Amino acid sequence: MNNHLKLIIYIAMIAGIFFFVQDRFDFFDVSFKDGNSIEIGDNEEDLENQDSEDSSDENNERYVEIEIPNGVPIRVDVQLAETEAEKIQGLSGRKYLGDYEGMLFINESDVNSPFWMKDMLIPLDIIFIDSENYIVDVKNGQQPCEPNFCPSIYPKQEYRYVLEVNAQFCEINGIEEGYHVVQYLQ
Repeated sequence: MNNHLKLIIYIAMIAGIFFFVQDRFDFFDVSFKDGNSIEIGDNEEDLENQDSEDSSDENNERYVEIEIPNGVPIRVDVQLAETEAEKIQGLSGRKYLGDYEGMLFINESDVNSPFWMKDMLIPLDIIFIDSENYIVDVKNGQQPCEPNFCPSIYPKQEYRYVLEVNAQFCEINGIEEGYHVVQYLQ
């Protein structure tokens, strides 16, 4: 055998012994976080702190659940549009939106302002939700604006929140007016 191959075999053996000893006796403070990374801490307290940070990140998830009669709630992970700038930007320029992803527009009071699909690249379903978190209108399959024409999309009544999702989302999931929406926006 040549020297390079011997060196590779020795390194592999040392790594194998290290992992065996670590697994068996837990000498080193090394843990596998997931299949792709290794977390190395100074002591168990660091690992406990890391675990609590990971769980708090999970608590920062933002999503809504649409309660379907006689069924499992439909979860939609949301990006929030709260400021005027975020509302104007919306999903403009996005080429892709996940199947169960969307944008939730939040108003401080009830409004009846129209929406439009300016600078949109993908068609959307637009769900209007009142202050009691009930769906008051659903506009299915709204298409991006054409170069010379961009219609306004008016809801049937006042709303507090708007959820934008991929076109056909409401049809596929059986979402209709009157369904209740629960927000998890921590």
